[in-house]
Amino acid sequence: MASLQASTSIEQARAQAFVELGFDTTQALMLAATRDEGEHVDLDFVRRLLDAGCTHDLALRIVV
Repeated sequence: MASLQASTSIEQARAQAFVELGFDTTQALMLAATRDEGEHVDLDFVRRLLDAGCTHDLALRIVV
């Protein structure tokens, strides 16, 4: 049970970080929960996409 709670807390923290980047709540939850080959979506990579001029929708399509 503690493992599930820790996992949920980590996911919530990741979702909050994506919200702080300007994603809406639904997008942020999707990004926080998405895994590719067992790895979470890289927050720094998403930040670089946005800094390079990608819209939030385009960044979401690239990483999901």
